Amino acid sequence: MSIATGEEAKPKLVPLPGTVGGVLLTGRTPASRLRPRHRILFASFVICVLLPAFLSAVYYVAFASDRYVAGAGFAIRSTEATGTDMIGAITGLSTAHSTTSDAYILLKYLGSRDIVERLSQDFPLQEHYSSEEADWLMRLDEGSSIENLVNYWNRRIHANYNSASGIVTFEVEAFDPVAAERLASLVLAYCRDMVNHLSGEARRDAVAFSAAEVERAEGRLKTVLEAIRQFRETEQSLDPAGSARIRLELVGGLERQLADLRARISALQASLDKDAPSLRSLTRQAEALEQQIARERAGMTAHTADAAGSATLSNQLAVYETLEVERSFAQQYYASALSSLETARINADRHQRYLAVYSAPVVPEQAAYPRRVLNILLLAAGLTLVWAIGALIGYAVRDHLR
Repeated sequence: MSIATGEEAKPKLVPLPGTVGGVLLTGRTPASRLRPRHRILFASFVICVLLPAFLSAVYYVAFASDRYVAGAGFAIRSTEATGTDMIGAITGLSTAHSTTSDAYILLKYLGSRDIVERLSQDFPLQEHYSSEEADWLMRLDEGSSIENLVNYWNRRIHANYNSASGIVTFEVEAFDPVAAERLASLVLAYCRDMVNHLSGEARRDAVAFSAAEVERAEGRLKTVLEAIRQFRETEQSLDPAGSARIRLELVGGLERQLADLRARISALQASLDKDAPSLRSLTRQAEALEQQIARERAGMTAHTADAAGSATLSNQLAVYETLEVERSFAQQYYASALSSLETARINADRHQRYLAVYSAPVVPEQAAYPRRVLNILLLAAGLTLVWAIGALIGYAVRDHLR
């Protein structure tokens, strides 16, 4: 057996992995192992974040056209008593339900084909939005169809309705400040026309029934008056009731004369002989009066007709009184219908609606869009967030596959 010397007896130190000279390395992994992965990560950041952000910055700075905004603000008001307005001011809620529906109709109208076609008649709408003033990204294609023009218009107009205050606001974008003000003024005028149209339609509907009742009552009254006219021509009597009254007065006068004669005859019979000339004369007068009274009464009641075919006075009076009753009813019905029509018109006028403008369109001095710095920053932040989420997902998948 051999005994080791001192040098040989010392244990040999074997370097551990990850150490240099016995010192443990706690820093990064060797660059040769991480460099490819870092290159891929950096390349993805450049492609997904830096390059799009740079291109958007180039577009916004060098190519994006200024867009000017003009708009207006208004409320749809009613001429009705303003008591509900006080309630709305206290509660903060709109109480004009009819004006609320009109406001929503206006919101639909602002983006409709009708307003686009009307604008095209009063303003070169398609020519403006497809002109060289607009950049290639925001420009409308030349010769676009009406459907494409309507869709483009809906991206250039922004409308809002506040149901609490009942206020409608809208803004119109254009590539020229004067054009923006002109478009906003036209849109405001069209809104006023639409409110007037809706109010007029509601007013016509409200008075239509009452107006129809007046027409029916007027027709009924005309029919009765025509029947009375024909009766007067046929019977040759303007007022049978007046004629009957005159005849009755005549008969009454004759009867009074007859009573006087009979009284005188009775007085003379006591002192004169019955063959006395004066008594005989009075007797003949009394007989003549009796015959005249009989004829007058027969003319009022007898069922005879004259050569012209006129009925007796009693029959005429019966027919005439019936016509007079019908005329009275027709006149009352006509007066009631006129009163109802006037009431309906007053109520309709009280509910008349109009546009109350509190902010009129003006020519803008500065462009409102695009917001270049804000858009670039928002785009860069969004791309960075998406890239970071994608990178984390990639690392998680890689670690899971190991």
